[in-house]
Amino acid sequence: MPFSRMRADMTSPRIVHLISEYSTHEAMGRTVTETALRVPGEHHLITTKAHDGGDVFASVHELGGRIEAFPMSGRDRLHAILDEIQPDVVHLHAGALGPLLALRSGLGRYPLAMTIYAWPGLPGAAAWKHAGWSGLRASNVLPNRVALTAALPAPLVRAAVRRLAPLGVLSPDPRVVDRLSGCGVPVEALPSGAPVDPRRASRTPRAGKTPTVIFAGRSESVRGIHTLIAAFPAVRAAVPDARLRLLLLPRPELAGIVAAAQASSVSEAIDIVTDPIPDLLGELAEAQVGTWPFLADYTTSPPAMAVAEAMAVGLPVVSTPVACVRSVMRPNVDGIAVAPGDPAALGQALVRLLTDAPTWERFATAGQAAVSRLSWENAALTTEAVYGRCAPTAMPSAADSRS
Repeated sequence: MPFSRMRADMTSPRIVHLISEYSTHEAMGRTVTETALRVPGEHHLITTKAHDGGDVFASVHELGGRIEAFPMSGRDRLHAILDEIQPDVVHLHAGALGPLLALRSGLGRYPLAMTIYAWPGLPGAAAWKHAGWSGLRASNVLPNRVALTAALPAPLVRAAVRRLAPLGVLSPDPRVVDRLSGCGVPVEALPSGAPVDPRRASRTPRAGKTPTVIFAGRSESVRGIHTLIAAFPAVRAAVPDARLRLLLLPRPELAGIVAAAQASSVSEAIDIVTDPIPDLLGELAEAQVGTWPFLADYTTSPPAMAVAEAMAVGLPVVSTPVACVRSVMRPNVDGIAVAPGDPAALGQALVRLLTDAPTWERFATAGQAAVSRLSWENAALTTEAVYGRCAPTAMPSAADSRS
């Protein structure tokens, strides 16, 4: 049956989130999680694979199939689940291909909200040089869908959005907002969510600890991990007791990254952790500098979540001025930016933060102030406003639930 409006007697709206692959440790999955936690309603999840975090949903449904073609690949089962749940809003979380896939999947029959996280292009020279074809293909930077998206005409996507007539389109990527403007549907910036945590990083390590540079994320060369390993001998030359702590999510390139660390002249100062980290914010607050020397604009979907989390606990950041980082960190305003694939520049920036107290304090303060404007609370309120367009008088608001 078509879903033209919300149930008149609704007190707890049913919201179904569609996402190709779900993990609360990734930017898109984390956004879905925070939405489910903060926007009043009964939240359900439909995905090809849920890796973790399913306990925040009333139900989780795994369709299997190809991530690239979701939700079209599991269309029949998708509609069977939606007919069973009877959602008041279906929220599609996707990339720039999302509107086309949604149209082909028949999602226009439901009250639809869309978050389009990025409109990536092809990677630049630094990514090709330092990650190579195999590294790019092993990451999110150059799967088939990105090649398609790079050549995707904006008028085609705007036409799909018009035909779907969603309640609204949200995006943390300014490129998406710009390209979809004039499509006849509200297109709004989604605040890049950042946590609120009372803990604060300190320039001086705790007693018994040594100065620590930290990276957290997937074990992919496109994230600049080889550049970081190559930069660290210069850091140790300037700060002899400094350590590099790599918190890595296992991916196919993990063995190569471990081999590079073991081959480093300062291998004894590099710690690699691949076990799940139960308290990432705590790890970040214990470090002295965070670094994410990404090689490509869309190394991860905006916002670069680990960068935002580091800044939230006052940890100064060295990164590269790529699009996913710029969504949370203004280069050389909220954190230090260096060119992608430049170990010498990266090493110098890390040493500067480890040895120059005024610079450390400046970027610790600036980073924390920047992410204070990008709270999950603001992201939830923006999303809730889109849901409310279906039946503004029917939906309980987040503000009401907190009063």
